[in-house]
Amino acid sequence: MRRSLIATTATAAALAATAAPALAHVEVTSTSPSRGGTAKTTIRTVKVTFDGQLRSGTVSVTRVGSGKVSRGRGGRDPRNVRRLSVGLKGGLRAGRYKVRWTIVAADGHDQSGSFRFKLRK
Repeated sequence: MRRSLIATTATAAALAATAAPALAHVEVTSTSPSRGGTAKTTIRTVKVTFDGQLRSGTVSVTRVGSGKVSRGRGGRDPRNVRRLSVGLKGGLRAGRYKVRWTIVAADGHDQSGSFRFKLRK
């Protein structure tokens, strides 16, 4: 009986230790341009990089108080399964911009978020 209890406890502890990371959400590790940062109006793409693999995702960019400036819905970068990217329209003006992203992480969790940046000439 005691051996069975010890074995059951050890198995439960091992499962808990391996299941915890699988349930954790992925986190944004970097953005380009940087969150709250400033870039030049010649910027061509916006990227959001995560600490885990993505199944899919979208990313869009809007000028605050105006309209959408990204081309299409963006998506997972074909060269990096941890990154979303989206192209930007030409002729961007100086001002404040907002990036909104949604993902489905490799573990199946849906997540979303946003950040802002500024553009200058």
